[in-house]
Amino acid sequence: MNPADKLGGDSEVRLLYASLLALDILVGPSRAEPYVMAGAGITVNMPRGWEMTRWSDWDFKAKADGLILDLWYTPWQVDVPVGTAMQPVYLEHLAEQHAKNPAVLPGIAGEGAKRWLHTRATFDLDGGGRAVAHFAAIPGDGKVLHIGVYGTSSADKRSSAALDAYVAALTMEAPPAPLNAASLEAPDRGFTVTPPQGWRSVLPSERENAEALFGKTGAGKLEACVLLAAPTADGRHASLIAACPQVWQVGFADDASFADDALVLRGLVFGKAVGKIPAAEKVALADRNAMLFRPTINDYQLLFAATSYDKGAISLWAIGPDSDAAGLEAGVKGALSGLVFPGPENGLAQHALGEIVYHELSYNPLVMGVAGLGVFGVLGGFGAMLFRKPTVA
Repeated sequence: MNPADKLGGDSEVRLLYASLLALDILVGPSRAEPYVMAGAGITVNMPRGWEMTRWSDWDFKAKADGLILDLWYTPWQVDVPVGTAMQPVYLEHLAEQHAKNPAVLPGIAGEGAKRWLHTRATFDLDGGGRAVAHFAAIPGDGKVLHIGVYGTSSADKRSSAALDAYVAALTMEAPPAPLNAASLEAPDRGFTVTPPQGWRSVLPSERENAEALFGKTGAGKLEACVLLAAPTADGRHASLIAACPQVWQVGFADDASFADDALVLRGLVFGKAVGKIPAAEKVALADRNAMLFRPTINDYQLLFAATSYDKGAISLWAIGPDSDAAGLEAGVKGALSGLVFPGPENGLAQHALGEIVYHELSYNPLVMGVAGLGVFGVLGGFGAMLFRKPTVA
């Protein structure tokens, strides 16, 4: 028997079922029992009369009396305020289910003890008429869980009531984690990063997702890095920054030698691809310069930045969706400005006398007219001035 036939004689319901679940793997009737979605960290408690039709670690579907239940999750934890933030999620999801002409209203606060968002949507049925969907967005640790209940327009109230019942009965093993936008100290070398406006630290439950995205960059191992995230409002995507300690010495990076120092670092980081990397942009910080590079990558925005301190350098790899190019750049520049280093004078890099001599003879033409011991006398004075706040040309 076609599983759609079990829903009764209503042709619209059968068409709705076929449209939404045509690509799912259907199984036979199941007992009313708890189903664990391990990927989502939840347990679905099935009311009597419902039949599971699809079950995996990351999604779940069931049916009963002309209604269809649909659960899945998005991978980044966000707050779910009332309004339009979740509309793109449900428009995209309905399109994936082959729903025709979907329309999604702004979400309102859901009722009950849980903090959740209730969103109503409609779409066309294959045989004519309109169907309705009620969605719940419930934040959890490192994710947002979504529950949808679908029915014909005549079942609008029953669909809404079924959604309320599922939200009330839902068991979440990991409730929302506290989101931290405070300064973060790196596990090694002691520097701290203050997240820019709109950014926060990556949650432990989100770290696997973050590492998968950074795997597309040259960031390498991230154990000693501070990871920051700026998820989109709907939790589908996130822009990410990894601030990592490096042993590189990137020169003085003052205004005079910036271009040469940046050229050396560009070759060090990008190797054979250096010819495809545009010249660095100078970012003037409070007491030093930073280098900002703009490598390219398919389907993502990618940035790389670095600045010196007395133990080497700090690198910042940043990756995000193309739609957040401006936000990613603002985040990188904000994170650079929020770096605080250990040691005296905010960890300004110290240079040996030979390095100072070479630098001044190469980049300060005034020194070229000073001979013999006078050179070192002048450079002695320069030694106390190096790597202070740069003068922006």
